[in-house]
Amino acid sequence: MHTLGTHFDKLLSNIRPPEDRLEAARDLPPKVRDYLEQHEDFVTVAPHSRLVGSYAQDMSVGDVKDVDFLVRVAGDPGKNEPEAKRLIQELRGALDGLPEALGFEGWAGVDIERARRSVHVFIKGRDFHLDVVPCIAPQGFEDVLWVPDRGFNEWIRSHPVGYIKLLDDLNKQHGSKVKPLGRLLKHFRNYQMKNRRPKSYWLGALVVHHIRRDNGLDMSQPLAVVFRDLLDAIYAQYDHLLWISNTATPHIEDPLLGHDISWNWTRTHFETFMNRLKEGRQWATQALDSERREDAIALWQRIFGEEYFPTDVSETASRLAGQVWPGHAFVAPSGLVTSAKPASGGSISTRGTTFHGDQ
Repeated sequence: MHTLGTHFDKLLSNIRPPEDRLEAARDLPPKVRDYLEQHEDFVTVAPHSRLVGSYAQDMSVGDVKDVDFLVRVAGDPGKNEPEAKRLIQELRGALDGLPEALGFEGWAGVDIERARRSVHVFIKGRDFHLDVVPCIAPQGFEDVLWVPDRGFNEWIRSHPVGYIKLLDDLNKQHGSKVKPLGRLLKHFRNYQMKNRRPKSYWLGALVVHHIRRDNGLDMSQPLAVVFRDLLDAIYAQYDHLLWISNTATPHIEDPLLGHDISWNWTRTHFETFMNRLKEGRQWATQALDSERREDAIALWQRIFGEEYFPTDVSETASRLAGQVWPGHAFVAPSGLVTSAKPASGGSISTRGTTFHGDQ
């Protein structure tokens, strides 16, 4: 079986967002938050804001162009106070002064528009998007909170920070494979589907579901095997919907709150996703069963793209070998060898060697 660990390390490196995008994702949201904290008409509540979404989850892939963050306001969601629809309108009005505050007046420009549960800010000069999500958080961001739904004019329960913590915990429990697995699934969607893409939160929920379920994914396997098994598991979970009805779509449960988060997944979009899953799992199985390494690489390139999954990974192999050189690496309690000392749990530093080759 060709699991091609070094190739997958290179793939994960290649789908990492460019450094300038990471800088924009880091630098722009605080400026918007500072602007809103100082706004006289739109009042926010301490601690005012919290970064959420793929960037906060460390699950971003590709050319990151959007960042989500929460803005905390006072209210009673049960009484719809403030009215959900009206609050989004007020936030939209409060952000009118944002271009001047950010210094993006003139040719660069900033477009601001209302979305279903947020206000969307597009900074043209940086080709960057911000989703500013107002919320009522009685116990703070670390607990369940409510976000407005403009379409239904009501407040909806959500727990984005709890989801971030869940991903962190699962990732620690399973040898730091959960987040890479989620990134691979998102990149697979991006590469194989130019449109009709399922939402990132749906994909993340599916990853969590198949890791936590009884007889779920065997996370002790190499990442290539786990990825193939994930595609298999998702397809097997929903393939019956393709023939029992021509309108049926999945009901993906929120990993923390249990409600249906994919209620607006259209049938045609679901069918496209299932077709891509079917192809992807077949190619991945063929890659793992291939007797020739070159054939396996070519099949993974069909799945992820040759520019992301290159044939030659000699440079990556040398770098990885250097990271675990005797005397410079650490052995965690789990037995995992790493280049950085684990933050907790104790570790053993590898001993240096005076071996200089065969005598």
